[in-house]
Amino acid sequence: MKDPVANFWGNVECALDQGGFQYILEDLVSKVRDGLDDSSMTAQSIDRRDAYSNIAAIAQKDGLEDFALALRFAND
Repeated sequence: MKDPVANFWGNVECALDQGGFQYILEDLVSKVRDGLDDSSMTAQSIDRRDAYSNIAAIAQKDGLEDFALALRFAND
């Protein structure tokens, strides 16, 4: 299976051009969540539907730097 973060970055330019950015962002979050254990702080943040900036901060603390970077990109 392709890395969800790599998939996000591979599709971001096309999605921005075609207005599908929100879709690929939600797909990224969903796929990353599927790969996390329920005890993960990042998983819990996603489950609470926290703001992407908050999920990014928690993901950074959990060592998910690539995921955090993609979420921060989405907020800019």
